Amino acid sequence: MPASRWPATRAASGPPLCSHTCETSGHPGEDLSSAARGVPPPRHGEDPMVPVATSPEMHSARARAVTTAALAGGLLLVELLTGVQTYLSQTVMPLMAADLSARSLYGVVTATGAVASFAGLPLGVGLAGQFKIPKLLMAFTVLICAGATLCAVAPSIWWFLAGTAIRGFAAGCIATVSMGAVVTGLEGRVRQITLAAMSAMWVISALFGPAYAAWISHALSWRWAMVGYLPVLLAARAIVARHLPDREPSRDSRISWSNAVLLAVAMACIAAPIDSRWLRVVLLAVGVALLSVATHRVLPDGTFRMRSRRQAVIAFMFGLCGLYFAADSVVAIVAHDVFGGGARDIGIVLMAGGLGWALIGLFCGWRPASDIAAYRRRAGLGVAVLSLGVVVMACASTRWLGIGPIAILAVGWTLAGIGMGLCYVDTLNVLFTPPEEPDGLTDLDVSNAAVMAESISGTLTMTAATTFLATGIGGAAATGARSILLFGVIAAAVTVLVIPLLRIRADESVQP
Repeated sequence: MPASRWPATRAASGPPLCSHTCETSGHPGEDLSSAARGVPPPRHGEDPMVPVATSPEMHSARARAVTTAALAGGLLLVELLTGVQTYLSQTVMPLMAADLSARSLYGVVTATGAVASFAGLPLGVGLAGQFKIPKLLMAFTVLICAGATLCAVAPSIWWFLAGTAIRGFAAGCIATVSMGAVVTGLEGRVRQITLAAMSAMWVISALFGPAYAAWISHALSWRWAMVGYLPVLLAARAIVARHLPDREPSRDSRISWSNAVLLAVAMACIAAPIDSRWLRVVLLAVGVALLSVATHRVLPDGTFRMRSRRQAVIAFMFGLCGLYFAADSVVAIVAHDVFGGGARDIGIVLMAGGLGWALIGLFCGWRPASDIAAYRRRAGLGVAVLSLGVVVMACASTRWLGIGPIAILAVGWTLAGIGMGLCYVDTLNVLFTPPEEPDGLTDLDVSNAAVMAESISGTLTMTAATTFLATGIGGAAATGARSILLFGVIAAAVTVLVIPLLRIRADESVQP
């Protein structure tokens, strides 16, 4: 792991050897021995002339431990609230649309947030290099709160859209800044366990997010649901900002406005709520092309040539997240449209996959791979289990041993989640561990790459998967046939992930 960013601990320096005699106004014949002064004599084998560890040193170690614990706890609370906010937005959407007479503008609301978020992603990268991360965290958190408040008091849908744009932009900027906080503020086992626990936060948020939104919307209104959690969010981010180590901004960092515009335009084409199927396909193709160009510009040079260990890891993460989230984007649709599942069935399937990822991720965080060879074995197993899970999902309609399709779909998605859990946390650990020979990537470079790879690949594949499943003529049978083909393609593509795994050298340790 990189050298500690915390201030170096002062060397133990005991009191001057003459301190007691200098500070004691003894009289002739007064006993100034250790026992007489209330100081225990040195133990057997100790040199009485060598000072032992002093209280300042012990206090410094204790302060570092408290700071690290507070930072990790604050990051986990922020992750939990981020998940709650995600489910909150989904829950209050129909309530907001009914109140503001905007049922026909669901697509516009979604597209507005997505475009603003993608515009903020590259700006957050540049800002994280030019300004201190604690100040950025608080500034963007205040901006998120302002956008949420504007949404809550919106008298019309247009004010709500303005608030959504503000929230989305700030969330995009803060995504890279938050990952930078994990990389620069935590090290070693603490960072490994924190990354694993972050996965569990999303399971908790899946349980409490919709319940919170439904309860407060029923008791008060959806407007209060938009702002009720904000004081806790501000407090959590303040804890994180307060306990982050100081880091001087880099004068070499640049804010890429062109990348921000490119990503925003690409996302606008992809998320545009167009009714015409053919125009929708054209805009999707243009958006994917622009997003592909943006990918090469925002990821580290040489990522897909995989010439270094961490470049290969970024390429692996890009493919892993893209393929998993492609399946994730259609699993609920398949459960409902193909197999006629209700809300309870959909919830069971989604929760099964989420628990599989979270629980295995926790185990991998607690017992991380000891070296690159161990990581490749574990990630290779994860790739195999993920591919198997998607194959099982494709076979859900076969009713193996009389088992219903929803149950088979849940089993397959659980396996997919287990495969993702075997890969994800260890991949981040390897990515955030600098190699013995410098590869030209800083802590902020790899943290930004992690966010960008996951965001861009997920957007590309989720849009392509849902568009493919929704196009064509036919009813449920046609959709079912397309889902089998889609799952088959995803399962086959997952096996290709062994290529970047094989490009990762197996001669380096990943333990802190």
